[in-house]
Amino acid sequence: NVTLESICHKTSNIKWTNQNGNSFEYIDLSSVSREDLTITQTETVNSKNAPSRAKKIVLTDDVIFGTTRPTLKRVTLINAKYNNQICSTGYAILRPRKDKVDSRFIYYFLLSEEFMSRMEDLQRGASYPAVSDKDVKSTTFWIPRNLTEQKQIVTLLDSAFAKIDQAKANIEKNIANAQELFQSK
Repeated sequence: NVTLESICHKTSNIKWTNQNGNSFEYIDLSSVSREDLTITQTETVNSKNAPSRAKKIVLTDDVIFGTTRPTLKRVTLINAKYNNQICSTGYAILRPRKDKVDSRFIYYFLLSEEFMSRMEDLQRGASYPAVSDKDVKSTTFWIPRNLTEQKQIVTLLDSAFAKIDQAKANIEKNIANAQELFQSK
């Protein structure tokens, strides 16, 4: 077993005073869709209008996890579109050490019942339950040491999730068709 921290790089925060008016896309907690786990909307910010929580720099293949209300499963993989952009301090950023772990392996682990159950046990606070970055990064889990084996597991999971997405789309289409039929009578 390894900790997430041991297979991830340290990350850094933006220094707004050094940005000379540069703008960034800001990923806040509402930016990540809980339905399809993608970034659906961002806000353009700079040193003058950035919210105080707009501090963490994200890079391609980072995995981000919403630490505020963690059981809402705000998890996503940062794609090239959001490379070198900014996310809220309400996210823990996991930047994989590419020689040790595939970022999608971390992504799928964060979606697991095991991880979510641990976050539920660790969350503190009544109106805004939260976990700390340390809670997330100190989580231990099993990982194949071999990157090839990790990629094989990830490929199986990608395929399974694609089939689930297709099944959901089919169900929604069938419901829409049924509603049309009922309305036409």
